[in-house]
Amino acid sequence: MRKILPASIRRSRMFVCVCAAVLVFAALSPVSAEEQSLKDGARHAGQAVGTAAHDIGHGAKKVGKEIGHSAKEAGKAIGDAAKEGGKEFRRAVKGE
Repeated sequence: MRKILPASIRRSRMFVCVCAAVLVFAALSPVSAEEQSLKDGARHAGQAVGTAAHDIGHGAKKVGKEIGHSAKEAGKAIGDAAKEGGKEFRRAVKGE
């Protein structure tokens, strides 16, 4: 059975994986002194990491909104059930 992890742990793992992939890509890409300087390589790697972090942030925002909407609906359902339970208890006490 697959264990479902909280969103914060999934985001953290995803971020670490993306960063690791960017670092591996940067290390394995053929870089010669004539083509790119070290500064340009660092800039490109930084942009890739920033883009990945931005995308992860947007995904986390969507997940957070979904969690918030689900919690709102669950809260409403619980409140309605409690309200109905209270009405039934009142009727029982009154003898209706």
